[in-house]
Amino acid sequence: MSSTLSLAKLLQQKSVADLELLLAGLRSNTANLSDLFDMAKLLLSRRELERRIRGLSHTDLRSLRDGRVSEPLVRELLAADEIFPEARELANQIEPIGYPGVESPGGSLACYETLLSITEILFALEQHWFETTKSGIKARDAKYIAEKLHGPAKQIQLHFQLALLAGLVMEHRNRWAMSPAGRQWLELDREAAWLTLARRIWDLPPGRWAPGPLLETLQTKFPLLDMANLNFLRFGPDLGLIEAGNLQFEISSDSPDALATKVIERLPRPEDRLIVQSDLSIICPGPMSPKLHGALDSFADSEELGLASRFRISALSMSHFLETGGSVAEAANTLSRHSNKELPQPVQYLLSDAERKFGQLKIVPGRPNLITSPDAILLTQIANERSLAHLGLQKTGAGLTTNAGVELCYFSLRAASYAAVMTDESGAVVSPRLEQLPSRVVTDDQELALRAQALLDSEALSGSQGDVRRVLQFALKNRLTVTISFEAQGGGQEKVRLIPLGITDSRVRGRETEREAERTLPLSRISSVALD
Repeated sequence: MSSTLSLAKLLQQKSVADLELLLAGLRSNTANLSDLFDMAKLLLSRRELERRIRGLSHTDLRSLRDGRVSEPLVRELLAADEIFPEARELANQIEPIGYPGVESPGGSLACYETLLSITEILFALEQHWFETTKSGIKARDAKYIAEKLHGPAKQIQLHFQLALLAGLVMEHRNRWAMSPAGRQWLELDREAAWLTLARRIWDLPPGRWAPGPLLETLQTKFPLLDMANLNFLRFGPDLGLIEAGNLQFEISSDSPDALATKVIERLPRPEDRLIVQSDLSIICPGPMSPKLHGALDSFADSEELGLASRFRISALSMSHFLETGGSVAEAANTLSRHSNKELPQPVQYLLSDAERKFGQLKIVPGRPNLITSPDAILLTQIANERSLAHLGLQKTGAGLTTNAGVELCYFSLRAASYAAVMTDESGAVVSPRLEQLPSRVVTDDQELALRAQALLDSEALSGSQGDVRRVLQFALKNRLTVTISFEAQGGGQEKVRLIPLGITDSRVRGRETEREAERTLPLSRISSVALD
């Protein structure tokens, strides 16, 4: 009996939930799998075999190489009654993979900076056009945020990948945008925010992991493990779980929930005290809580972030706050409450002026889109702005027209320091914030469940009428015996055990095992085929 057939029979015994987990773990495309035979073949491919073999402990790996069946090998679909020869052969071929290492030393300060960085990334996506690339965000965008944290741009790229992995970021019309889940994440306290991220990287092999040199321990227990694919190693330092290569906490579960409080206790304690200055800058002399950081980022531009931070309020930052549903009173209350002082007059003037001028420069959707303002001098200045040449602005009696998209026009004007707002067809101000995205009818998890159920319902192993030819072809290729149920000439159903020898468009020819004689049956009379 071939490995494919043995594995297909193992898969047939799985539940929908088991198959769903298997599908979620596969690296290969599973959209075109039509039955359990297809899935078995995929699981026996070199790519998928290598993934499972590299995840074996040193004990299970030795059993596989020696050809000894064990419960873990059957559970990993590397054996049934016998070791699959493809798995054993590959286990004796593949070599350990070197680990490139990480640049971040890790620790509690790195964790604090990660939370700051991701918060900053999410707000930056609302106020700037970050073009999508295969590798994440562009180098200049990473550098823009890195300069605020006085860190390397590579670290910002890593934090962006973590936010993407956690579902806080999504693609939207060729740009990166904060997802609705990202908006919810900004409202969480430190512990809940950390847990959201940690749960997405929790992929250490099961077992007990004691504090100490994690990489060496992994290499000893799992000699072939591909360390570069472990999110725990990649992101663990930036979430305070690893410092200088050493695991900081004992781990004995498949969830980080029990560690959240311990990690957060090591972070710098927030002060949430502000100093509001006449030059429109806002100083936070100590570590910020996520709530205060989010509040400041919503109506002020960050200039420096760390254990002490500096923000600056401007007409542009206030315009964004107002268009997303904020109010001048709300911003003033936040500043007054945390500074315990009356706001300096320049700050009061700016808030008042921002409220008065809000919405005067508008982008009205249409064909083409229209930029309008009661200030004709401002429109002339915009039309002559070199940095806006890519919009192809044209003067008309009503203002300026452009064939560029509304969102691109909005972000371009903001980048040139013009506080423009977008409107809908009725003239109401709308925000680029993605809070009302059309929800998918079927979620990714539901798709996997439906696909798993379809595989179990394919009846490829019992051979329904639609699968008769497929099962016969599989048996012919692998020289397997089948039991065929067919309609006899005199009526009624008969069964025969056959080894297929050939298949045409309308008939199957095979050797009948009981009589050791050849027999030909019309495909149209066959009701089912079962592999023996």
